[in-house]
Amino acid sequence: MTKCNQEEKLLAIIEVENGGSIYQVAKLHQISKSELQMWIRNYQQNGENGLKTHAYGCTSKQKYEVLKYMHDNQISFKETGVVLGIRPSTIWQWEKRYLENGIEGLEDKKKGRKPRVQKPKPPMTREEELLDRIQYLEAENAYLKKLNALVGEREKREKGIR
Repeated sequence: MTKCNQEEKLLAIIEVENGGSIYQVAKLHQISKSELQMWIRNYQQNGENGLKTHAYGCTSKQKYEVLKYMHDNQISFKETGVVLGIRPSTIWQWEKRYLENGIEGLEDKKKGRKPRVQKPKPPMTREEELLDRIQYLEAENAYLKKLNALVGEREKREKGIR
């Protein structure tokens, strides 16, 4: 299934309204028949605004109110979605999470990686500090010896060339 923008959805709806069969139009646009039917219901209920995709989230209280509305009016996920402009699958997920975890299940989960917390290093003892210092000085000494050897080799080569 492909994601369709508002214009593509409207085009598919107009094709159905002009006499095309839902099955043929859905196949032409590479969407499911139920998806097209949902677009048509949303369009009939809310006009072109019913075809917009919403990029905002709901609070846990708003999600609870949607579920309460659905149960109070004894209507299906699809009907609730058409009336409120929310995808039925989203409402179904909310209800599932609500039944499993209560109102806490409706709260948004943080996405992404948890921040990495650096553990503070314990302070070094005097002995550890001295060992680190010795290790550093030995590495520095080895580096300087190697550098000296390389400089000596270069000088020998240069004398041999002249």
